[in-house]
Amino acid sequence: MADPQAVAEKLLDALVEFVLAEVTDRFDEVVVREIDLVLEGADTIVIGDVVDPADVKLTARMGVDHVGGSELIGELVIPFVETFYNLDAAEDYDLGEVIEREHFQALVAALLRMNTAQDRIFERLTLSPLVAQLASSFVGKIVGDFVAENRKKAERVPGMSSLFSVGDRVASTAAKVGKGQLDALSGKGAQYALKQTENAVRDLIKEAPVEEAALEVWDLHAGERVSELRKYVSEDEARELADLGHGLAMSVRQKEYTLSLVDAWIDTFFATSGKLTVRQLLEKIGLTRDDLVTEGSRLAPPIIEALIANGVLAAQIRQRLEPFFLSESTLAIIADE
Repeated sequence: MADPQAVAEKLLDALVEFVLAEVTDRFDEVVVREIDLVLEGADTIVIGDVVDPADVKLTARMGVDHVGGSELIGELVIPFVETFYNLDAAEDYDLGEVIEREHFQALVAALLRMNTAQDRIFERLTLSPLVAQLASSFVGKIVGDFVAENRKKAERVPGMSSLFSVGDRVASTAAKVGKGQLDALSGKGAQYALKQTENAVRDLIKEAPVEEAALEVWDLHAGERVSELRKYVSEDEARELADLGHGLAMSVRQKEYTLSLVDAWIDTFFATSGKLTVRQLLEKIGLTRDDLVTEGSRLAPPIIEALIANGVLAAQIRQRLEPFFLSESTLAIIADE
């Protein structure tokens, strides 16, 4: 009678060879068969029934914590910026080919219609004394330049020089007013200047052809290569901005507000898509059966070939199957035969 363990080892060898042939000689057939089996099961699995949102939240938080702050992410920030900045394709495509004009126009029009945001911004600006002073300086500069320019012209008219001299003496006398009164007047003047600046900006947005002007600037750039945008920011400045942006992202990733936002996104996903089956979700993502077959046939073979070449795949298959074939129950069955 044959030794049961020797028979079991021969069966194990045969099965290992069979599995290896499945992922080599018959791989294309296996991909189609396995994907069809998975999709058949995917028709019966409703996402919300098999996945708990609480578990997804824990996983997402771990991703934000560990992956988001990983050393790899930090090391890739600057190289990615340098790659993007010096991308060869930027020399081959115009900006208008990358971003369509109609979408840019729709964005500009939407921003100009955001009256609520404009009102809120101006409301908050009025609470800042420094902004009011800047507005006052801005308006004063415009008025001062206008008066100075027209004074040069007016002084050419007989008698006007003396009038300006009187005005200068009046201004000199006014400067002797008490400091408290000046401060009060200065504050009122600044607030008045800020209000006038606000009105001017509002009129500009509502009445001036801002949208047309923005589109005119866009059209000037749309016909140029994307690489022309490098003239606005140097590579060193791009690196600095990326580094600052990465630092900002790192500073907020563990804040409770950020984690609450992640939780809310997950809740929203399950509220809108939790009733979908896995196949329906794949279709909404845009992945069809043919896409899965094509990608599986393209991506897996090089990996499998490398695992076969170094002997890892056969060893792992054997390691997984050996406990069954050499188990007491299996050897007992073979012995009974």
